[in-house]
Amino acid sequence: MLDPKEEKQYERLRKLAQELHIPMPEVFLELEVKDKDGNVIQSHKQRSHSWTRNAYNIMFSQLAAKDPTDALFGAGKLNLKKTNAAIFSGNNQLATGGGQAANTMLPVDTLATQAYRAPAGVPGETWGILVGSGADVESFEDYKLQTPILNATLAHVASEPHSISYAALALKNTLIRYFNNNSGAPVNVNEVGIVSFCMLNGGVLALVCRDHLAATVTVPNTGQLKVTYTIQLTYPA
Repeated sequence: MLDPKEEKQYERLRKLAQELHIPMPEVFLELEVKDKDGNVIQSHKQRSHSWTRNAYNIMFSQLAAKDPTDALFGAGKLNLKKTNAAIFSGNNQLATGGGQAANTMLPVDTLATQAYRAPAGVPGETWGILVGSGADVESFEDYKLQTPILNATLAHVASEPHSISYAALALKNTLIRYFNNNSGAPVNVNEVGIVSFCMLNGGVLALVCRDHLAATVTVPNTGQLKVTYTIQLTYPA
């Protein structure tokens, strides 16, 4: 559950961000488990604090209108580290014809199989909202889930369409994905993240957030897991 003390800090920070006209994104993560009869047997909610270096680089690329540069990944480098550990940079663009604008780093959503939305099954197990069993804590340098749970264990349902809402100066985007357990045994989930299918040179898979759960979530055999990410940005008055 959300920490009341932390929520008060966020409330103060949100007001200060509005006053100073500084963008302040917030992210909430919810997991809900149902048994075979549709009864909710476990629920979990926490704030996400785990935007990765990839996410920061995408954001800077948009604000600065600058394409990815350099062949190294780390502090001061503007590029993406893909889920296969390869680096996508300006050097890659030159090698494949170059000329891509900075805004191609933006995770577009013109189709149901791009950006944060993924199709069912395989290859949908490689991007969108993903879950894993890895117990390592989050790292700013994460570029993949520690131990992804594949479609053969938890059937990956196609991502739900984005749901946008606006109230009290806050714009919210709700992202939902379901996972069905037909493996024959319970499945433990300890990590959740989002891999974006960025439209760069035909598609780059980049982890933009990874959350270690405060408590293990167990999906029983024939049960279903619902994962919801809510991304919120409060605008100045």
